[in-house]
Amino acid sequence: MNSEKLLNEIISWYPKKELPININEPLISSSDIDAVIKTLDDNWVSTAGPIVNEFETSVSKVFDNKGVVAVNSGTSALHMALVALGVSRKDEVITTPLTFVAPLNAIKYVGGEPLFIDISLQDLSLDINMLNSYAEKYFTDENNIVLDSNTNKKVKALLVVDVFGHIGEVEEYRKFCDKYKLKLIVDSAESLGSKRNNFTSAEFSDVTTASFNGNKIVTSGAGGAVVSGDEELLDKVRHLSTTANKTADKFSYFHDSVGYNYRLPALNAALGNSQIKNLNNKVKTYRDIHKSYAALVKNVEEINIFNEVENSESNYWLNLFMFKNNISKDEKNNLITQLNKNGIGVRNVWNVLHELPFVNKDSLLNYPNAEFVFNNGFNLPTTTKLLKS
Repeated sequence: MNSEKLLNEIISWYPKKELPININEPLISSSDIDAVIKTLDDNWVSTAGPIVNEFETSVSKVFDNKGVVAVNSGTSALHMALVALGVSRKDEVITTPLTFVAPLNAIKYVGGEPLFIDISLQDLSLDINMLNSYAEKYFTDENNIVLDSNTNKKVKALLVVDVFGHIGEVEEYRKFCDKYKLKLIVDSAESLGSKRNNFTSAEFSDVTTASFNGNKIVTSGAGGAVVSGDEELLDKVRHLSTTANKTADKFSYFHDSVGYNYRLPALNAALGNSQIKNLNNKVKTYRDIHKSYAALVKNVEEINIFNEVENSESNYWLNLFMFKNNISKDEKNNLITQLNKNGIGVRNVWNVLHELPFVNKDSLLNYPNAEFVFNNGFNLPTTTKLLKS
């Protein structure tokens, strides 16, 4: 591979006067600023106020009109989802090895253990065929409890992730969970505004979680949401995420269980509620950025770009580029380093989760697809500055 040629080709895609460019910068409008100022003027600064409810309603409209509880991060949302669904110590949660560490952390918070199933290279989500094959081989039903004979653990849930904005085969995941009486959690932190077969992941999940971190397509600075059609579950999440405070009057404090201080502050909700009003335009912009990258990469022989599957509309939160041929770790890291030195905020794909030091290695399977993406993939900035070049 001619690394110098590839480096110069990618650098040429960005206007020099616009450098440096970060991997994903929030687009903050004057309306966003006005919304936060209004909340300050109204003296709502903490985890109460009408704007929090308004934001939850706005998020609900994005996720097929399901119920919503806003929390302070996507990780908090995942933690609350697992707690509300009754996942606890030594329970097994099936999940993907290729994602940000948040789902794994949440599983560990409740004392659970991950069962990693490899991804599909078609949509980057968990491979449903591999999952079905594993279950047919190892799952047994004992008094309506699913046991994994390979790990000797009770299986409680399937937690899948919409990677880089691409929704996986969520309808098939639903069928799988119904067959084995498991709960389906979808981490949609990266896929706000995305659809597959005209639906979001929330249409088929027991719980979907969202993130409004500063690098997401809609940001509240920091924030997340638990989304579900189960009102009883949402009441439990709302209660537990507000320190499990249960009082007969507003002047007293009585906590009926271990709770969490996870509710979203009004200031964050104000920013998020203003931002989400422009979601459709942002999705269009992100998709235009993808089209620009796709046109540019046609002239490059060393790499290609990941495209959405049929009947999908991805928000292309981040664009994934892949080397067509295997590349050494040093070669790839050197390219990433040189691009960043030139002001282009490139990042590596997350380290595959099964290699992290706090993961039990006793029951690991093989993960060639996830490892291929990790070894050969990288993300270039999602930036409107590309459209100016």
